[in-house]
Amino acid sequence: MALSATALIDLTQAKNYLRVDTASSLHVDAEYVGVGTEGGEDEFPLIGNKVPISGSLKLYVENVLQDEDTNFSIASYTITFKAGSVPGDGDIITASYDYTATVDTFESYDDLLIEDLIEAATKKAEDYVGRAFVQREITETHIGDNKQVLRLYKRPVVDVDTITIGGESLTSWSERLSIGRVYHLVVWPEDYEIVVVYTAGYGADRAATQALVPDAVTAVLIAVATWYENRLGVKSQNISGVGSIDYGDPDDLPEASKKKIGSLRVNVC
Repeated sequence: MALSATALIDLTQAKNYLRVDTASSLHVDAEYVGVGTEGGEDEFPLIGNKVPISGSLKLYVENVLQDEDTNFSIASYTITFKAGSVPGDGDIITASYDYTATVDTFESYDDLLIEDLIEAATKKAEDYVGRAFVQREITETHIGDNKQVLRLYKRPVVDVDTITIGGESLTSWSERLSIGRVYHLVVWPEDYEIVVVYTAGYGADRAATQALVPDAVTAVLIAVATWYENRLGVKSQNISGVGSIDYGDPDDLPEASKKKIGSLRVNVC
């Protein structure tokens, strides 16, 4: 499956947010680095020659945190202890740090899952705020109510292309695109099927749209991450001695996402 052109974020952005792509950071916790020797060895390479991300390394000798300025220095993946701080014979050296992954940490089937979640999160976010993010042509059906005003479901409306009433083309109408309203010159005939084709959305493509609605981008990322981490659809979890976690309705947009895009929500009155 390939992402649709109207998905608000792409696979790389989602995986960066989830920290599962080739450029993401992995964490090493309590790695055994080596042991002090009677001869006072002062250089120790990290296992696998992994290069810590700057500022992430925490080095311990016998569980005592060492200071990089005072006790040691690091060049690439090699730690060098300074004079007066060389581990004693038998002292255990451990480290925790972040490093950049060199291969994708997840399989291709995860890509398909994440793409599905991106599509779902984009649609949920659009439905919640009553807007289209990436510009596209929309065809929607209404039923006439004998009133003059017809409210389109998505904003911002760029243009109304065609309107048909009971299969017959309407040639003249008035419109207020800024609020997504279309006005019949008389009334929309009651119980008739009205089909409106219009263009709505912010930017012509994903990149342009992201620059215009950054809060929506964050909302979609949050939703993807929440659903990815809760793939079983658990609504809540109680951990003895720790507390409870409320995940909310797994079929709904997460509350954190709603908060990010609340200001975009259309007043439908």
